[in-house]
Amino acid sequence: MPLSLEEEWTVVASGLIAHADEILERGEWDTILSFLGDSLSVEERETWLEVLADQGLLEDRYAALVDPPAEFVDELLRRCWRVALADGEGSDIEESVHDRIAMRLDADLDRVDALRRKWTSDAEAKAAATLALAAVFVNLDGVLDFHEAVHFDELLGRSPVPIGRRVELAALLNDPPSVDDVVAQLNQLTLGERLEALGELVPLVRASLRKQEEQAAFVNVMTRAGVQGEAAEKLIASASAAS
Repeated sequence: MPLSLEEEWTVVASGLIAHADEILERGEWDTILSFLGDSLSVEERETWLEVLADQGLLEDRYAALVDPPAEFVDELLRRCWRVALADGEGSDIEESVHDRIAMRLDADLDRVDALRRKWTSDAEAKAAATLALAAVFVNLDGVLDFHEAVHFDELLGRSPVPIGRRVELAALLNDPPSVDDVVAQLNQLTLGERLEALGELVPLVRASLRKQEEQAAFVNVMTRAGVQGEAAEKLIASASAAS
């Protein structure tokens, strides 16, 4: 299925952000593709990966795009900035490319600058909650397994937090917070952010040698974080699947 106009804008504009510092990070690519969900076939995904890898192709696509719906502009700019944060912090050059996109969309740059600060703060809060949640689960049985430590380190590595904050969050691995504290952090997030944080925990739960106990703890946290209905069922099914 071809991309919608909104999806194509997401890929192209976010791709320009990813190329801004001339260093393409895996986390940036993964973030861009995550916006598309399951809307791409394997072949289409490969085609778009080729486009993402070539800044010239991206510029050509960018020039040819018709403007997106006005109501999508803020969400598009949020997605672009999330890509900028994929390696920890948005750089000055990424900010300038973000401004370039905003100007094309007739967005007020002072307002966009304020939104960037908010999105950066929100991303750090979500990352902190996600890592706190992971720290609780890797220590759930009192034994820190190698694969659990690796998962935590990978999660920390792609978290949008500055270096100083990263050191603080790394310490959670050996000094995890209480479940009550984690639930309180999760409930400060939007529902979408809570779902993303819980989704990051799924590989740990699936790989656990104490799967039933961890699944029960997972459902408990999810319920206390207000995740219900179809969203909860999908997470439970994913966490219960064979690893």
